[in-house]
Amino acid sequence: LLTIAGTVLIRRWVGVDVLKLNNEVAGFIYAVIGVLYAVLLGFTAIIVWEQFDKAQAGVDQEANELADLYRDAQAFPDDTRTQLETQLRSYARLVVAKEWPAMAERKSSRESWEMYNQLWRTYHEFRPQNEHQMIWYEQSLTRLNQLGDQRRLRLLSSRSEGVPNTMWVALLGAGVITIGFSFLFGTKSTTAHVLMTSGLAMTIGLVLVSILALEEPFAGLTRVDPEAFEQVADIFDNWSRSGIR
Repeated sequence: LLTIAGTVLIRRWVGVDVLKLNNEVAGFIYAVIGVLYAVLLGFTAIIVWEQFDKAQAGVDQEANELADLYRDAQAFPDDTRTQLETQLRSYARLVVAKEWPAMAERKSSRESWEMYNQLWRTYHEFRPQNEHQMIWYEQSLTRLNQLGDQRRLRLLSSRSEGVPNTMWVALLGAGVITIGFSFLFGTKSTTAHVLMTSGLAMTIGLVLVSILALEEPFAGLTRVDPEAFEQVADIFDNWSRSGIR
């Protein structure tokens, strides 16, 4: 709306005949401004999307490590296996129920941390009785370390401030200049000029909104969901009911 109003007002105040005189020179300058802003806008959008996609991949990987730990635990004695199954199932549920809402506020869940530490204590206290258990124990420790790595990366990502304020100033300021510069061209048809400038503003606005939505993977307008953990928790319940060992 601001773009449409600006286009109409400039055409009335300056006059189409005067604006037409600027077309040739303004075209060269506008090409440079447009390219620079397109690069800045596109680069920011790609970086933000890659960070969002990386956060989603990390969540999926963490959930996969949980499922692998559950399977690996089947090689251990019954008391240790039962304890690990309970802790892994509880951890998955706590991450969904407690930690995901906390991450939206750039925090972590105390209950999830406690369950995570209990899981480590169980592995610290376990002593393999034979070579078969030792092999699975070593594999489990590797996966447990990877689980911890993904958890820390997830929590760090949830505390990210997103696009720096300086970059937002550059994006918004350059966007205003790019759109405003389009007012200086003279076209015979007012309707065509309005459609071109408003289309440019709409395109820039949509990209900026997408950057805003994706800049904070766990607290932004569009967030990474805990579907991977919910799926793993359901798989644990199904395995438990079916008596898979």
